[in-house]
Amino acid sequence: MTEITLAHLSDPHIAHDKLCLPPTAMLNKRALSHLSWRRKRRFLHVGAILDRVVADLRATAPDVVALTGDLTNLGLPAECRQAADWLRRDMPAQTIVIPGNHDMLVRDRWPNTLGLWAPWMAPAPDDFPFVRQVGPVALIGVNSARPMPCFVAAGQIGRPQADRLAAILHDIGRQGLCRVVMIHHPPVAGIVPPRKALLDAALFRDAIARAGAELVLHGHSHMSGLSSLPGPLAPVPVLGIASASMRSDRPERAAAWQQIRIATTERGFHIEIRRRIFRPDMPVLALPAMIFASYRIPSPI
Repeated sequence: MTEITLAHLSDPHIAHDKLCLPPTAMLNKRALSHLSWRRKRRFLHVGAILDRVVADLRATAPDVVALTGDLTNLGLPAECRQAADWLRRDMPAQTIVIPGNHDMLVRDRWPNTLGLWAPWMAPAPDDFPFVRQVGPVALIGVNSARPMPCFVAAGQIGRPQADRLAAILHDIGRQGLCRVVMIHHPPVAGIVPPRKALLDAALFRDAIARAGAELVLHGHSHMSGLSSLPGPLAPVPVLGIASASMRSDRPERAAAWQQIRIATTERGFHIEIRRRIFRPDMPVLALPAMIFASYRIPSPI
């Protein structure tokens, strides 16, 4: 394969209203998140909008889907089972997932929660970052989800994971593959307020600056946008995408997904990005393509 089509979506926040919620599992931070869901967020994250986004995505038959976290709202075992069923039933077979902060709201047994997503993700907490190769593209999944105190939705990757990320990026770059890094929390300062930020973003930025990457994908902010991080020789594009279920009239906030076509060239990669936006009671808004050229140059580390 010399060209693949990658679909990027994030933060579906699949509704949990019909699930049985064990009272003992709610005696923690989950109770506050559930209250927020009942009072406000269930009116913003709409299942019918998510269905529309997924149907549009599937119609394009992407080679692979990158889903950057927050499939659940409380991270309950029942929600994780529901999300696994949704992945099997509704998403293309070649889907790659990383966890978001809502998926790891509190500490819980991995086999009963995120371990259920092993077919689409790293099988164990210590297996991040993980790599999935599709044609000339290597997707690298980073875990920034960590249990945090109440009213804090921040993330953290930790130095061991950051060091492994730099080594992986270096090795894959030497192989001549297009490196697409998936992380839930935005690694660029200022996109979200401090209580929602990546606390050790400097570690992530240092790995990118040392080893390089062709593209970084994130969610969490519930806002679509483009930014960048310094690479060894050129800036690395950083793409955020709004929640795939968000009801909003604002184009940057409305539910969306990104179609990313990556083609190999004699010198590197041609990357073409098209964002598709879903506002209530309106046709799909397809934005003009963003185009990037990336060159295969072995990076120092």
